[in-house]
Amino acid sequence: MDPWLAAADLALGAACAGCGRVALDLCPRCRAALRPDPRRVAVSPVPVVAAGEHEGLLREVVLAWKRRGHTRLTPVLGTLLAASVCVLGPGDRVVLVPVPTTRRSRRRRGGDLVGQAAAHAARALGEVGVRAQVVPALAMEREPRDQVGLGAHERRANLDGALRRSRRAVPGTADVVLVDDVVTTGATLAEAVRVLVAGGTTVLGAAVVAARPGPPTARS
Repeated sequence: MDPWLAAADLALGAACAGCGRVALDLCPRCRAALRPDPRRVAVSPVPVVAAGEHEGLLREVVLAWKRRGHTRLTPVLGTLLAASVCVLGPGDRVVLVPVPTTRRSRRRRGGDLVGQAAAHAARALGEVGVRAQVVPALAMEREPRDQVGLGAHERRANLDGALRRSRRAVPGTADVVLVDDVVTTGATLAEAVRVLVAGGTTVLGAAVVAARPGPPTARS
């Protein structure tokens, strides 16, 4: 680490989101350890790929990003999203459709973090020759309850009719990939797929940063 940056980190009292060592976002050790380990997750009507499981270091980083204001981590998580998109096997043109954020989450997080991560993912994909753009083709129709603590059936009922198509059109010549931060039961992705398909959009799959641990999934 640059000695001046380390000194600034120490003066600011900043801590690594993964281990708590002095760092503005991630210490060198945690940054090196945070590598995508994509696996397919069977939770949705379309293929879903997660860059890793929501546990250990990745879980700590995601929670710091979502709940503790570590927005400097957005490019890191965008890179993980891009790795998940690549495993889905898109063509050379991709449209990333972020799952919309509720007003409650926007207030708590200070903005649309999923949309921001999708923008970074699009740039990372461009660096490997995949033309990608972010199209916010979905919007909230109503504000659902907080999903924390809800079971699979409760989540599906909570999200039924919660999303709608936005006014943004999805280009018909690109592969469409939904993006989100964490997948648990797949209820949110299923609702998003339903809305897009009902509007005539074919969805290649969904890419997420992390999947909650569950039954074994196939690594890619």
